[in-house]
Amino acid sequence: MTSVTDPAGSEEDRTGRRRSRAVSIAAMPVTVASYGDPSDPGRMTTRQLGHLLFITTQAGPRRYTRGLREIARGTRQAGGFFVVAVMGATGAVVQQNGRTVEVPAGAVSFWYTESPHAVDYPDGVDVRVCLLPRRAFPVHDEQLERVTATVADAGGPVAAVVKQCLLTLVETAEDCPGTVAGRLACNFADLVATLVTEQAARDAPAAEDPRHTRIREIHAYMDRHLTDPELGPRTIAAAHGMSVRSLHKLFEGEGATVSRLIQRRRLRASAEDLTRKDNGDSTVSGVAQRWGFTDPAHFSRLFRASYGISPSQWRDTRADTEPSDPHDTRGPVSR
Repeated sequence: MTSVTDPAGSEEDRTGRRRSRAVSIAAMPVTVASYGDPSDPGRMTTRQLGHLLFITTQAGPRRYTRGLREIARGTRQAGGFFVVAVMGATGAVVQQNGRTVEVPAGAVSFWYTESPHAVDYPDGVDVRVCLLPRRAFPVHDEQLERVTATVADAGGPVAAVVKQCLLTLVETAEDCPGTVAGRLACNFADLVATLVTEQAARDAPAAEDPRHTRIREIHAYMDRHLTDPELGPRTIAAAHGMSVRSLHKLFEGEGATVSRLIQRRRLRASAEDLTRKDNGDSTVSGVAQRWGFTDPAHFSRLFRASYGISPSQWRDTRADTEPSDPHDTRGPVSR
């Protein structure tokens, strides 16, 4: 599905239908300042691949700002999007989390839609981006915060692969059959997560402060106990010798509550488990219970909110693309 949009106005797909679902999701409130001819609408092409959105935007010189007021107006998908961008011929300046970085032409950069930011294109907009739903993106909040408004290492092999994949998918996503689109979307999201992890480690301070060490320990504890339906703030606090209040205070800057972080991990593990043929009980209720969800109906609602389709649709459309090799050792996130 392809939609062509005036970045500042209405949108229309190739059959003339108004407001396709993909564009509606991506249409988050922003403030646009035009340096050139304000009557030049520019052009935006949106393509959807599974739960990802690929967007090409070309327009005159502009600055896009998304502040607290725009964020408060909400998005159509809870948690917003992590954005990975490949700049075209003009480059840009990205500001977020107290950082300002000049992104040269052809470089890869990142920002997050639910934290105030500005992206300035003084020489004209020429950019290809992928929007990854935050709730389905397997990266710790501290890593995400560390890489926003940075430029990926142009000489690194991971950055090169991500860049080439994004440039290919932004043009060809609509050609992918439904049976492979979801799997390809997950594979690309994993590639981006690998790049973010690499970038965050590169930009980490030489001596990590005790707070980050503690947070990392708790993240690891969550991963080890995801299958326990009792996992929650109280059990985590008790296991780490602190009060629930102290636990919540520790995570205040992480962009999500402890309960929401657990939920994200469980949904990610469930999504991977639903596509595996060697996971025993592959029913929706069986997978939900295996990953700590006690109410299958609630699990289905959460899954649809994160991935855009029901768990059964996710399983059925991806089952034929999974390898049947008995030596395949890939598995879900750590149990």
